[in-house]
Amino acid sequence: MILAEAATQSCELAMLPERPTAADLEAVYVRRGAQVAACDAARRLAVETLQAERSLIDAWVQRRDGAGSILPGD
Repeated sequence: MILAEAATQSCELAMLPERPTAADLEAVYVRRGAQVAACDAARRLAVETLQAERSLIDAWVQRRDGAGSILPGD
């Protein structure tokens, strides 16, 4: 299993223009906050999904090993 791309990507962050005004600063501050929250949520979801996949595989292996092999020829 591979960790989803969302967990390893850099977050996009708004930048101030070359000569920012107070309004630019406020707008970028709010936009960055939203971008960080969205990026954090995407990363958290990717990690939680990977953990859930691994848990399901572990449970499958335990059931398989507990009930005997389900593979042909074993």
